[in-house]
Amino acid sequence: MEWLIENRQWVFSGIGVMILPLLGSLFYRLRKNSSDKPAVIKNSLTINNNIGSTANAGRQNEYSDVDIDSLKPKSHILFIDDDVNFKVVSILKKSGWINTKRVKDIKALDCPEVRDAQILFIDIQGVGKILEFPDEGLGLASALKDRYPEKKVIIYSAETKGDRFHQALKKADTFLPKNASPYEFTQIVEEFSKELFTK
Repeated sequence: MEWLIENRQWVFSGIGVMILPLLGSLFYRLRKNSSDKPAVIKNSLTINNNIGSTANAGRQNEYSDVDIDSLKPKSHILFIDDDVNFKVVSILKKSGWINTKRVKDIKALDCPEVRDAQILFIDIQGVGKILEFPDEGLGLASALKDRYPEKKVIIYSAETKGDRFHQALKKADTFLPKNASPYEFTQIVEEFSKELFTK
């Protein structure tokens, strides 16, 4: 406990918040694997504390035998982002995720783009303004998850500071930094598509 108090600035910074769940997960698995019972880890990108996609890195994949190419035309992905230069959308399309769209913002929670999408990526800056959410994309993400609990909501941001305890971060299925590699975005799309279409 003394260590936690002495290192509270590091622990509660963005880096600490990202690393601590990974360490906790590692210790949990080590302890679980050392018991007499075999460890069973259910695959899910939903993280109870929603710390980010990197915490999913070592989870066993129960959908590993699913053909990703068969899921690509079924998956409808929507990015709500006012940044027209964000390259991940075009990279996903070129990779075969043909039903990937980007809109600058939405005019209603039940607009056709949102209704059609199963996977929603929401930037936290510059969106949600039309619907007048005071906390922009975080408010929009929270409202969309409330309205469509079956849809996968991913929050992403270039901002490194902010409210780490916002309700939207608890509701979202996961989140990641905007400068994450296209591979990380693709991994999330693949895992959520498997989960959505192989139940």
